[in-house]
Amino acid sequence: MRLPTFSLRTRLTAGVVAIVFLTTFGVTTAALYFVKRNMQAAIASEQLERISAIAEAVDQKFLSRRTLLKTFGDAVESHDLARPEGLQDLVMRHKSLKEAFDNVAFVDTDGKLVANLNGAHQIGRVNIKDREYFQRTMEAKAGVISAPYRNRLNGLAQIAMTEPVLDRQGNVAYVIAASINLSEQNFLGELANVKFGKTGYMFITNTDGIVIEHPDKSRLLQHVEADGVRNAATERAIAGYEGTAEAVNRKGVRGLYAFKPLRQTNWVLGAIYPRAEAFAHIERIERFAWAGAVLLTLVAGALALVTTRSQLAPLSRLREHMQVSRAVAVYAPMKEAPPSTDEIGDLSRTFDSLMQERQASQERVQASERFLRDVTDNLPAVVAYFDSDQRCLFANKAGLGMRGRTKADIGRMTMQESLPDAVYRQLVPHIDKVLAGTPTRAEGTYDRNGKEGFFECHLAPDIRDDGTLAGYYVMTFDITRQKVAERERAAGEARVRTITDNLPALVSHVDSSLRFTFVNEHLRALFDGTELVGKLLPEVRGVEDFEVVEPYVRRVLAGEAVTFEKKGDAARGIGHRWHQSHYIPDRNADGTVRGFYAMTFDITERKQAEMRSAESERRLRGLTDNVPALLTELDREERVVFCNGRYQTWLGISPDSIMNRPIREVIGDAHYEMRKPLLARAFAGEVVSFEQSARLLIGERTLQTTYLPQKNAEGEVVGLYVLANDVSDLKQKQLQLDVLAREDALTGLPNRRSFEEHAHDAMARSRRSGLSVCLLFLDIDYFKTINDSLGHAAGDAVLKEFGRRLRQSVRDTDMAARYAGDEFVILLEGVAGPAEAQMVAGKVLASMRPPFDLPSRSLNATTSIGVAMSEDDEDFPSLLVRADNALYAAKKEGKNRFVMAAPRTEARGAGAWPRQEPYSA
Repeated sequence: MRLPTFSLRTRLTAGVVAIVFLTTFGVTTAALYFVKRNMQAAIASEQLERISAIAEAVDQKFLSRRTLLKTFGDAVESHDLARPEGLQDLVMRHKSLKEAFDNVAFVDTDGKLVANLNGAHQIGRVNIKDREYFQRTMEAKAGVISAPYRNRLNGLAQIAMTEPVLDRQGNVAYVIAASINLSEQNFLGELANVKFGKTGYMFITNTDGIVIEHPDKSRLLQHVEADGVRNAATERAIAGYEGTAEAVNRKGVRGLYAFKPLRQTNWVLGAIYPRAEAFAHIERIERFAWAGAVLLTLVAGALALVTTRSQLAPLSRLREHMQVSRAVAVYAPMKEAPPSTDEIGDLSRTFDSLMQERQASQERVQASERFLRDVTDNLPAVVAYFDSDQRCLFANKAGLGMRGRTKADIGRMTMQESLPDAVYRQLVPHIDKVLAGTPTRAEGTYDRNGKEGFFECHLAPDIRDDGTLAGYYVMTFDITRQKVAERERAAGEARVRTITDNLPALVSHVDSSLRFTFVNEHLRALFDGTELVGKLLPEVRGVEDFEVVEPYVRRVLAGEAVTFEKKGDAARGIGHRWHQSHYIPDRNADGTVRGFYAMTFDITERKQAEMRSAESERRLRGLTDNVPALLTELDREERVVFCNGRYQTWLGISPDSIMNRPIREVIGDAHYEMRKPLLARAFAGEVVSFEQSARLLIGERTLQTTYLPQKNAEGEVVGLYVLANDVSDLKQKQLQLDVLAREDALTGLPNRRSFEEHAHDAMARSRRSGLSVCLLFLDIDYFKTINDSLGHAAGDAVLKEFGRRLRQSVRDTDMAARYAGDEFVILLEGVAGPAEAQMVAGKVLASMRPPFDLPSRSLNATTSIGVAMSEDDEDFPSLLVRADNALYAAKKEGKNRFVMAAPRTEARGAGAWPRQEPYSA
């Protein structure tokens, strides 16, 4: 694409305007740079001075309050510190402290509140021992200013100032803690009224990054980066930077930041002044300056345009005359020629002379060109001539039509412009040759209405008598049809050869005379590269081998497609390998057989795999049929694809009868609906296991069934393995172990674990029915003496006999258990009142009166009993404690008796021991 051209006066005017603009731009830029820089620095300095003054004021507030608190602390030390009650009166006499603090309190060394300016109702109820500022004051024995925190009572953001009160030995006796509400108007509340511009504001953070004051109250006492948004300017200030900086806040507003740290604490005062507001006046000055520069440039350009137009008017008229002269057939001299003394006048006369000579020469050339064009326009080829600069001086009708050119383009277009880009790039090396004086010929491709076309181009140099190259001739022919035919023929042959040579088979073609007309590379390699085309089939295969295949050859020549298998060719050293051959008849257009195609595959590996698969399946079937479990495999459609022989021995079902049947059909609809949710979970990829009872040929058994998902390499579930194990014996052993875990091995009574489970259930039933539960807590009197004097064997015999008599003394609905050692318990449900419980206790005492017959001797053994009746809201541990206390009372009163535990309300009123009602045997 050509760039647009401009007239001389336009270029001169543009040059003057450009000089004025660049000069104005440079001066304006430099002036604005220094003005903006100074004004921005002044604004930043003013912002820093303002925030520094506010920081000084906050420092003074801290200093004055610390001084006030120190003075108050010194006054307290002069009073008697032994009586904390006097501190409340003392602090109430200084109510003026409320003007400086939200509250003032005295705290003892354990952190307990002992005096409070806001009233005595919190004394003894508040403890600040865990507060960091209290701990620091105790360690340093000096006042501190705390980090901001939320008041535990009102939730307000506060800080605390402390001052220790020392006794005469210099130890801390009390700590004065004065709290300051950060939102109070007389402290930080007034900062909310401080504005920088319309939307700028102040904020306070400490060096730990905790926000202390901010217009957005939801951020108070939060970390500056609590929501994950970072601010580079704030991070620098927290790290110790003091001054101004520019940054973008969390709302995307770019602003001028100023920071000033406080001297009295680790606070940093910050202020943001939005840049759009801070530098708005500077931007207005900048816009006015640039508007003036543009206006000056336009005025200078207008003056330059008027001056150059008046001076170059004759040259413009001469240019218009030259342009008109190029378009007319007969040249006419300029009517208003410039004066002869002017340079433009000399140029006009010279142009007239040259144009007249050119017209005479053109008339001679046009006559010869018409003859040459008539000849070349009728040639079936592109004919053209290009000079040594590759400019087209002649092109026939076919050449001009290539790019839609006309005769008017001759002399103005180059060879590159006359040809498609893709064609020209192919001819560049040949053009270089012909420009060097060497004739050349080229073949290439071009776009032929969206399809590939081919051309043949001849280039011949035009060398003058003096040996110089004037140009070169070009003649181009379309050879698409020829090339397409050659390419299709070669491609077809190569495709057939490539396919057959790469097939894992022996491929050949035999004509009706049994002579080879084609063989592929594999067949040729089998015969050590010998050329087989033209040879007879019996000659190549050998007489013995040909006798085997001759019946199949007769059948295929009769028009029948034949397939057969054959084990090897001993003559070729492959007698141990299997082959499968396919003979397909080759017919003429009239249907007669003119030969046949032969294709032979090596199927040795397939044959061996089939044999291995059969052997492997036999071994697998033998293994799975002897596994003591039902093994089943389901496909994705829930069909049985495998089951082992246990179906026959356990269920009397032949495995062959359920193969390839849906599992729903095998187990029945009712059973399938129960298993359907479990199957769905397993097909979703979950291992599912459950137990079920099944009636087998050997009787009722418990089976544990597991669904194992079968997954492919991509992790998709393609089926299920179902494994059903007989766990009947294991379940029986588990039940036996469970009984042993709940029964006392010596007495046969329930043990402590079983009793407590039963007791909790009985208490729940009692609350529902409204009837009481009675607990009897027993132990054997003097049991330790029996053990020590007669031995453990005698002690065990007493325990067994005691348990037997105890079991006979209660109802079948009640529970008697051995609780621990010689301690026994009885739980009575549905007891109407204490009389019924006393009757059972008396019955137990009576059952122990007869002597205990031991293997070596007889002895008397008695028992003591504590009896407790449950109450409405009582739990088992409470009931057990009351029964235990009653047992202790019975033993204290002489043993061989029972004692009723008093109700819980009377027990609490009576002191350490409940009131009991003793009963002696």
